Amino acid sequence: MRNPHLSLQELVVVARHGDGERTLLRGVTLDIEEARIVALAGESGSGKTILGAAIPGLLPPGVAVTGGRLLWRGEDLRGASEARLRALRGPEIATIFQEPMTALNPVLRIGRQMTDVIRTHRPASDAHTLARQMLAEVRIDDPAAVLEAWPHQLSGGMRQRVLIAMAFACRPALIVADEPTTALDVTVQAQVLALLATLAREHRTAVLLITHDMGVVRRCCDEVHMLYAGRIVESGPTADVLRAPRHPYTRALLDALPERAAPKSPLPALPALPAATSGCAFRSRCADLMDRCHDQPSMQPSPSAPHRAACWLAPHREVAA
Repeated sequence: MRNPHLSLQELVVVARHGDGERTLLRGVTLDIEEARIVALAGESGSGKTILGAAIPGLLPPGVAVTGGRLLWRGEDLRGASEARLRALRGPEIATIFQEPMTALNPVLRIGRQMTDVIRTHRPASDAHTLARQMLAEVRIDDPAAVLEAWPHQLSGGMRQRVLIAMAFACRPALIVADEPTTALDVTVQAQVLALLATLAREHRTAVLLITHDMGVVRRCCDEVHMLYAGRIVESGPTADVLRAPRHPYTRALLDALPERAAPKSPLPALPALPAATSGCAFRSRCADLMDRCHDQPSMQPSPSAPHRAACWLAPHREVAA
């Protein structure tokens, strides 16, 4: 990729507890360009939310970036001060959190919360007008009424639209969307995802969409990075990865989709085994295990140049899923 907004290079994140520590992200490398919608996909516990929090400097206490580079438009944010990170949050990097009810302050009206965010980064005189405009952009029919509402008076879908409006209000270059539809029913999920994708295209905003839902990846994302046990194990254009996955973990996730199962037949499932601590982390659950898997594979190329997978067999997997 050329001149990406965001470039993670061999990023390592560690959690320290007592006298010990646990590595949460192990050498993650990915780029995000302008106006691209990029999925970070994987099961719960793979490190998706930690990666999303590392980008704007929102890691919880005891968790820190300890290796690699986190480049934002060429600036390494690993050495950035808290003041610098605060200046980036909102006008350059915005976040949409997973649960809108906990992301919104329950004792402040929606209008107060939106205008506070806008006034932090824009002239105060146009904050109320911009808040109304943004609510209209997210297809809210009565922005004035929503500005006067308390969060508990809105449905889950409406609260998530408010968070999307707040994220886009300061015209950021990148939005980190952490499972933005998990708490919503299926119909509302589709509406919110379509809205997010539409606004991203209109404003040429890059989006890192964190998800465990491969259906979401298929519907909205230009490219996908599969995360397993803190490592990227497969990357490429969405169509290529979903058509012909080259890592057994990606194949297993796709095989478990309900639409792929025969009627009344059980869904295939991976054995519930812990990730291996050396070599390929997936090897304890992999049907293609071989001796070489005790060595950690690098990202192996394929005939489709942008499509790579961290599996020794990846160059030989050409059969479509």
